[in-house]
Amino acid sequence: MRLSVEDILEDLHAAEREIQPYEKKYHMRSEYFYELYKEGLIEDKTNFDFQAWAGIYEIKLDRERLYKNCVITQNPFRESLKELSADGVVAEEI
Repeated sequence: MRLSVEDILEDLHAAEREIQPYEKKYHMRSEYFYELYKEGLIEDKTNFDFQAWAGIYEIKLDRERLYKNCVITQNPFRESLKELSADGVVAEEI
């Protein structure tokens, strides 16, 4: 199934919302947690929060990758930016 840009952004925002409670609870940003988790420096066998947090963060990373690929290959903003440029809002050519 191919996701639209809207679907990707919706998933990305949902993952960010789901991650926030873990970051607050454990006083750690997800990127640092995930690095330690992947290196095996965080024990996850007894703490299901860590497994869930890592899973949600992996979804976030995947959606960021998909979003970047969409923007680079499809550039859904090209027409919008051209319209803004025509109005003089954007100075450089797209």
